Amino acid sequence: MSKRSKSKRFIQQSVDTVEKHDERIPYHMTYAEAEERKAKQAVESSLGGA
Repeated sequence: MSKRSKSKRFIQQSVDTVEKHDERIPYHMTYAEAEERKAKQAVESSLGGA
């Protein structure tokens, strides 16, 4: 693997990490709003199952 492709891979991992963070705490939301949304999603996802 060349140096160039390795650096592209790390850049892509960084982009993915930032996107995941933005899903959890979107830039335009306050932390409290993000926590509320997270709690709502946890309730919705826990409805199914045993």
